[in-house]
Amino acid sequence: MQLNLHESIHAMMIRPSARIPLVLAFLTVTLLGASIARAEDTLVWISKANGSLVTLAYGPVDTIKAPLFLLSCFNGMDIAVLDVHQEIAGGTSGDKLAIELSTGAVTAPLMGETAHDDASGVTFAEASDIKVKPVLAVLREKGPVTVRMGDATATLAEHGRAEAVESFSQDCTLQ
Repeated sequence: MQLNLHESIHAMMIRPSARIPLVLAFLTVTLLGASIARAEDTLVWISKANGSLVTLAYGPVDTIKAPLFLLSCFNGMDIAVLDVHQEIAGGTSGDKLAIELSTGAVTAPLMGETAHDDASGVTFAEASDIKVKPVLAVLREKGPVTVRMGDATATLAEHGRAEAVESFSQDCTLQ
């Protein structure tokens, strides 16, 4: 016996047992979509080397979005720069700013300033010409890292950090 589409839909509407596979399929698609959205918002540690530029980032999987934490090592120029894209409320570009990375008993104080990202409208922290070794000492510790920038704070997770820091350390010669 062959049913046309209208009869099939009518049969599923009448029989509760026929609705179960449809409901399960709908839930699967919904949960899969939610998982993909969460994955895009998940922050991960990534180390990349491109010629003399080496970066260590903690940010979204979507690399179009700015990372929360970005340590850049310019081997050819002997300069390292740290950007922390956490909103600095009330800051204007160029304001002096103390930045402190800490975990456990290890801290790395840095002097930086606020910078303004015209594209996002965010005022964030930046420290130029920094020493890499104290920053890496904090990042190598166990547990989450806290970054304080004036009244603003950001927390950097531990998961995946050790591997990314090790890769960065192998490629950055400014230690």
